[in-house]
Amino acid sequence: MCGIAGYVGLRAEQGEPLLRILADAQAHRGPDGAGCFVHGTVGLAHRRLAVIDRIGGDQPFRWGRYVLSYNGEVYNFRELRDELRRLGLVFRTRSDTEVVAAAWATWGVAALDRFNGMFALAVTDTETGETVLARDQFGIKPLYLACAPGRVLFASELKPLLATGLVDRRPDEVTLFRYLRFRVHDDTDRTFFAGISRLLPGELARISPDGTVVRQPYTSLPAQLREAAAQPGRPYGPAAAEEFAAMLQAAIRRRLVADVPVGTALSGGLDSSTVVATVNRLLLDTDGEVGPIGHRQQSFSAVFPGELNDEERYVDAVAARCRSLTVHKVRPSPVGFLADLEDFVRTQEEPTISTGPYAQYCVMRTAAQHVTVMIDGQGADELMAGYVPYYLVKLRELRRLGDHRQLIMELARAQDVLWRLGRFTVRDRLAGRAAVSAGSVLSADFQAQHGDQQLITVIDDLKARLENDLFRTSLQSLLRYEDRNTMRFSIEGRVPFLDTELVRLLWSLDSSAILHAGWNKRALRDAARPLLPSLITKRRNKIGFTTPESTWFRAIGPRLRRILASDSFGSRPYFDQAAALAAFDAFLAGRAAAETMLFWRMINVELWLREFVDVQQAWPAASSALAAA
Repeated sequence: MCGIAGYVGLRAEQGEPLLRILADAQAHRGPDGAGCFVHGTVGLAHRRLAVIDRIGGDQPFRWGRYVLSYNGEVYNFRELRDELRRLGLVFRTRSDTEVVAAAWATWGVAALDRFNGMFALAVTDTETGETVLARDQFGIKPLYLACAPGRVLFASELKPLLATGLVDRRPDEVTLFRYLRFRVHDDTDRTFFAGISRLLPGELARISPDGTVVRQPYTSLPAQLREAAAQPGRPYGPAAAEEFAAMLQAAIRRRLVADVPVGTALSGGLDSSTVVATVNRLLLDTDGEVGPIGHRQQSFSAVFPGELNDEERYVDAVAARCRSLTVHKVRPSPVGFLADLEDFVRTQEEPTISTGPYAQYCVMRTAAQHVTVMIDGQGADELMAGYVPYYLVKLRELRRLGDHRQLIMELARAQDVLWRLGRFTVRDRLAGRAAVSAGSVLSADFQAQHGDQQLITVIDDLKARLENDLFRTSLQSLLRYEDRNTMRFSIEGRVPFLDTELVRLLWSLDSSAILHAGWNKRALRDAARPLLPSLITKRRNKIGFTTPESTWFRAIGPRLRRILASDSFGSRPYFDQAAALAAFDAFLAGRAAAETMLFWRMINVELWLREFVDVQQAWPAASSALAAA
């Protein structure tokens, strides 16, 4: 895992100091080394977190006419290296970086869909002057662009682009509105900053020497999934269940490759527990890939004793089952949240849906004291219908298909799950607590300006909805949170459920492998059954990796209220300050529903504006360096 950056369209005397600024602003992404490359009007920068072949693999890396700056890991690099060797290529290092460079030189764009892993890369052709940017199929690793006439800047994070002083610090009000009104973000190529866009999952950008940018998708993965979903699918039975379990183990095993210590995140949910239990079995089997784990697996968990979202008993159940496991428990608190709030907002760079990512922030801070790589269960919910609303999608799908018998069966067997979807609303109504809508706390003018915005999603096709959530909506925000939280503490995060082979296999099966007879994640539950106690494999109460937000907001209510009551909040054109304060006061008094995610979105926008927009000047280092150039 690393940080990459660069430019196209600047002279060397301007570009070289700029590369130092871009690299230094994301030094946390790569504390083990730095490098730059300048050729004509193109410059590449790199910060390295050395994980594989710590001696070789420094970047930017040159292979013939091509120079590569690359962030991520390609887990099938050894198989690709063998294939390239058979073509006559000779390798000097053990790194996946060299394989990526050689693959690009050999296959060009076609190499990208051969990679099974996570990556964001920039490769410059020194003969033509063209630079190509690309991002992995799922968008696990980020890449941002800021384009101006004749000039393009790019980086793994937003802070480096802002640090140059060449990018205006202006909010993208469409993104702000969609976030505040619909609770979505990272669902398009727009960011919260006007003038900065994100490269989408499976997308590349060709940048010519004159700064012209042509963006296009390169991956065939979504189309392959849609084609598979249009077919009946292989019946899910014992053979398919065994194949899925083997493929999942292979995906987890692939992500153990490292020359540094590897640990795991354990929330207590099915997904992370399966990862931990699989690694435990590989340890007991003395598998050849488990060396980076050490003699005992190091797992890290956030627990909230006494809270509704506490999963400590599930964590303890996994620990009791896995003999070669040490669990480090982290206990985030509202006091700690206030102390970390400024750094958390700065770390994330853009607003978050809730305070939930702060729990992961705390876990990664502790994990960094023990390991360099963390493996977790991210992506399994979007892959196998882990959220309660997916049950509704399945029910609507059955109604659309006219399969009333199956519809009645699924409805009957999912009643307890569906109750969880609305139980808090029912309780609030019975207690007389009023609901608070986003529209009631946003300014009328702001809403009128963006009245054409809509939230469109798939409501009656399960696999189509999952595909959309994988590549465009739900998962994209979670991947951004994880990237920032891990990299803040110089940790590489790995997500085995986002394995191209595993996803293709699951989509080749009929949808009963995903959701059947009131049970979601059917194939995963079957795979985990020999590894985990039934307390985990038969869990129905999806909690998610979050904080006890309602309790926390009541505990620190006065501090949060001061933000909403501030002059700066009142001066924003986005909010109705009086309505926001009235709603928050009603919540603290128990008269209104606990719409803490809405309150957080307003607070987060205010803090984000203070951190990134209100301060208009570039960092001093940037100003002086550019002046010297």
